[in-house]
Amino acid sequence: MKHALLVGTDVVDEKSIRTLSKYSKVYKLVDLTEDRLDEVLPSVDCLVVFSWPRQLTSERLQQMTGLRFIQSILAGVNHVPFATLSKDVVVSSNAGAYSAEVAEYAWALLLSAAKRVVELHVALREQRWNLKRTLDEGSEITVLREKIVGILGYGGIGSVVGRIAPGFGMQVYAYSRRKSAAKGVKFFTGTNGLTELLKKSNAVVIALPLTSETARIMNAERLSKMKKDGILVNVARGELVDEKAVYEHLVANPNFRYATDVWWYRESRESLQTDYPLLSLPNFIGTPHVSGPSGLATGRPVQLAVENTIRYLRGLRPRNIVNPEEYKTSYPY
Repeated sequence: MKHALLVGTDVVDEKSIRTLSKYSKVYKLVDLTEDRLDEVLPSVDCLVVFSWPRQLTSERLQQMTGLRFIQSILAGVNHVPFATLSKDVVVSSNAGAYSAEVAEYAWALLLSAAKRVVELHVALREQRWNLKRTLDEGSEITVLREKIVGILGYGGIGSVVGRIAPGFGMQVYAYSRRKSAAKGVKFFTGTNGLTELLKKSNAVVIALPLTSETARIMNAERLSKMKKDGILVNVARGELVDEKAVYEHLVANPNFRYATDVWWYRESRESLQTDYPLLSLPNFIGTPHVSGPSGLATGRPVQLAVENTIRYLRGLRPRNIVNPEEYKTSYPY
């Protein structure tokens, strides 16, 4: 059978398109008129996406009766509308494609928060600071040596974050669905394990996928378990942290810091708009989701996604197949 592949994003380069064309008839979504798209959809059995294409509405998905495989170029797959898909459709994430780059960025955020880099830079720029080599000022800088970093999700990104930690003299605690044998890492599982990790960690890095179970995992109750001068870093998905809860926690605990590169969804898309004035708080650090794109710029995520797609086109079992039951009610779509 000749495969028909729809590439739903322009991040796939022409060289990759030519490679995929050796195994299938390739259609580029950007090149198709609305009428032509409706014509080819029933024949498409393979779909490659970055974010979910707006053109592929629920109605159009119903036309894709031959669809059997979806490859995400993003590491996560919470953008895929699992509830609308046939049970015959296999979905693969791009797990591991961004691990090193996003882990580096997590440490950049953690260090910026611990050392108050952004707050102090702004104070200097606004001429609100003088040189004061005093104990009081020094005590507001967090020294990481001999502290504990807790990592929520010890997959590709989380494990790289953990491997970097000993370089700063830090202990590593990890929350995961299952325990691992990673050297020097203390693992925690279950609700009680998560609570214990949050209580003991000086800094916590979120590297979890967004699923039905992990949405808003950091709510008001969980935030209250962390140390009053703790640091929370998010390089995964905005919805893993309750927006209202984290804002109120930052206001009530001025020595607590939240540093994030990911934001909450508005109208099915990540948005820099927030319901609460987080950017007005000195103990909040936000960057516009550049950790993932820094990995994308290396070309590796597209390469791995294309390689996995070719596995499907050749009749081999794709890697990184996800369990749709974990995502059917996840937020957002």
